[in-house]
Amino acid sequence: MTLEEVRKNIDRVDGKIRELFIERMGLADQVARIKAETEDTIYKPEREAVILKKQSENMDPHLVKEYRALIKRIMEISRKYQYGRTLELRNCFPFRFAKEDMRPDAVAMLSEEVYICEEYRREQIHTAESYNEIAQMIASGEVQAGIGIMETVGDRESDELDDVLEEQELYINRCKVVQDRHGKKKVVEFSKNLTVTEKHDRLKICFVCPHISGMLGSVLSMISDYDVNLTEIHSIPCGENEERNYRFFAELALNLQEKEAQALIYQLSCETRRLKILGSYYCEDGSLLSLAGR
Repeated sequence: MTLEEVRKNIDRVDGKIRELFIERMGLADQVARIKAETEDTIYKPEREAVILKKQSENMDPHLVKEYRALIKRIMEISRKYQYGRTLELRNCFPFRFAKEDMRPDAVAMLSEEVYICEEYRREQIHTAESYNEIAQMIASGEVQAGIGIMETVGDRESDELDDVLEEQELYINRCKVVQDRHGKKKVVEFSKNLTVTEKHDRLKICFVCPHISGMLGSVLSMISDYDVNLTEIHSIPCGENEERNYRFFAELALNLQEKEAQALIYQLSCETRRLKILGSYYCEDGSLLSLAGR
């Protein structure tokens, strides 16, 4: 056969695959409707493992890995569709947020980081010695928000601030990338309120991947399937249940008011462990700090 003839056969096979895909997604819709009524779980890894084993039987050994990869992707795409349909049918998005952004009258900062703040008057700024102390000041009502350096861009992450956001149920509301003589820094404002405005273009989350082979790859593929850009990701060991698990911190380029964005976060919340939203904000590029910096 010539190459052109082979390509024609590929087109013919692809046409059949398309017809079968449409039929399969119709069945996925039926599954979504039934599970929405019964509130059954969409992701069932044990059942998917059984399907993979059954479908791989009597396959050419040279094609088993490729065929298993194909079946996995089909199931992942089916789940993606079902999560979106479930949100439409049940209105069960698990996270609540406000749409009105309120500017604080008073903020708290670490003493050594006050130099980065240009948007508040000195009398509006309270100082603290740790991010935990800032969290306590927010909880007591002494201030409405805190400001801190989330990271030095391209250098390291602020594990202490990440921990406080996660453990104290605080959320990033604003973010600006500024520059001092030591380089670019991502400066964030955080409070006890999760707010999402139409202007926001970033969502920060943290989650733990189940200790399953290929799970992180599945999560990254999931994000890609929603056409969402992953703008930042890093991990730290968490030692959960003495397993070699990692806690991942990720920043996604999306707005949580959009249905597709909610479907992605809903799916992630169901297929990872301990997913938390750490903030929604517009990532603003600032200019060189007017002060010399430290």
